[in-house]
Amino acid sequence: MWTLGVFTIFLPLSSLLFSCSSTDEDFFYQDEPRVRLVGENIWAAGTDSVNLSFVAFGSDITEKEILVDAQIMGGVADRNRVVNLSIDPTLTTADASMYECPTSVTVPAGEAKGTFSVKLKRVAAIQSKTVRLYIKVADSSDFKPGVNEENHIVMIWNDIFSRPNNWDKLQPYFGEYSDVKYRFMLANSGGAGEFSTDTMSWAQLMSYKIRFQNALNDYNAAHPGNPLTDEYGNLVTFE
Repeated sequence: MWTLGVFTIFLPLSSLLFSCSSTDEDFFYQDEPRVRLVGENIWAAGTDSVNLSFVAFGSDITEKEILVDAQIMGGVADRNRVVNLSIDPTLTTADASMYECPTSVTVPAGEAKGTFSVKLKRVAAIQSKTVRLYIKVADSSDFKPGVNEENHIVMIWNDIFSRPNNWDKLQPYFGEYSDVKYRFMLANSGGAGEFSTDTMSWAQLMSYKIRFQNALNDYNAAHPGNPLTDEYGNLVTFE
């Protein structure tokens, strides 16, 4: 049993444990306006976290903007109201150079939410580690944080490559695996996110091999005396 303001609401145990799946009516404060944070469905449906890997994006993508709703738990008002936001340093591993996050968001008059964006950056450090950003609601003169399960949102991101499970089948086309080589392949693939002998013909894979060889020749020509080498110090080739 929860007592929220003048309301007494009976919820099953599953609702207490998995509040993210509850309806908006479950989160209503009459006497003291509060706020919960909800991420975009594409990134955070049903959870309190956003998980993103820059591996899925081309090398030209250097940052991603994630939208978050600050949803009020109470009635709308006839004036603008402010939700304060803060970063919890004890639960955050990303440093300030890796993201941009506002310190407040406005809930417009007559609206039940205010939307803000968090910018996650593709920096070199996340090629070897996953980082976290813990954003929480802070007290303001207009709102207090809502239920513990939703008074925050966590951003988790990296740019870490891993050897594809099917590389043994790809090796006859592209040679020995390395993270640097695979990153170069994806960056010069024209949008292909993976390579497979099951879905691609011999001719398609050979065409990619030629494409990568030409791109590598162009790279090395543009960096005289400093050809592309992998994480082990070996020259990258597609032999």
